[in-house]
Amino acid sequence: MIEQIRKCQKCGLCFNQKPLLDVEKECQVFWVGLSAKRMRSDKELPLSPETNTGMLIQKIEGMCKEISTYKTNLVKCLPLTEEQKLRYPNRQEIDSCFEHLINEIQTMSPKIVFLLGEKVYSSVGKHFKISFEKWNEFEYHYQKYNGTYYVPIHHPSYIYVYKRKQMEQYIEGIERIINQLL
Repeated sequence: MIEQIRKCQKCGLCFNQKPLLDVEKECQVFWVGLSAKRMRSDKELPLSPETNTGMLIQKIEGMCKEISTYKTNLVKCLPLTEEQKLRYPNRQEIDSCFEHLINEIQTMSPKIVFLLGEKVYSSVGKHFKISFEKWNEFEYHYQKYNGTYYVPIHHPSYIYVYKRKQMEQYIEGIERIINQLL
């Protein structure tokens, strides 16, 4: 399955950078970001702890040591502007890459899929034809779809930049959901 994603050229973003992928494995929890970032090495993984997002996810995983996780993005490759700056992927890029997310979920069978931020959860909701209840503070809600719990949460970088003083409440809110659903 990972090899199939590596060979994908549907949207052309692969010419900016090859897909950024985690190691295929059975897991309990998926973290789904929006798109790849620029890689500094071939060993880099999605949602790397070297980023604010990855660092915060790593803290959460540290609180729940017994869970196995997998990190991915809706768009596996690097979306760039004409000036070679990182940009948000467009609807066509998300749509053409979405089957890869479906294949990852089917292959690795997570119990929980955390959707990082509004752009991610609205795309997943559109493709699966489900609506998500937006969170209230750090009280997160989920929808069960095909035996998997999908949980929209604040994007970790949003918390890191705008709600840093509430970081512990954010981590506790996610930890509560993990304990409730696993």
